[in-house]
Amino acid sequence: MPFTFKKQKKEGRYKSFQKDFTDIKLKKKAVGYIAQEETFSYRVSFAIKKEKTKSDPAPFKWITFKKRFKTEKRARKFANKNFNEIIEKFDLHKFEKE
Repeated sequence: MPFTFKKQKKEGRYKSFQKDFTDIKLKKKAVGYIAQEETFSYRVSFAIKKEKTKSDPAPFKWITFKKRFKTEKRARKFANKNFNEIIEKFDLHKFEKE
């Protein structure tokens, strides 16, 4: 079952300046995102589970792939093409709320 994607709406006073942001979902739960860095540069990030500590109580940490993509469509293809490897290598954190 490949990842699904949900493009986030741009909101607020300065929405014309906001960059594109798309959630990556697994079984209807967000597990990562695709974010626009510059005009033609997109990055793929996933939340992976980790142990909580006193200094960092979050149950997850973000990992970002070094590879950059010219379009969001290419970033989506990369995520789905490498679906099995990502699932096997990382224990993805699923966010309960959007």
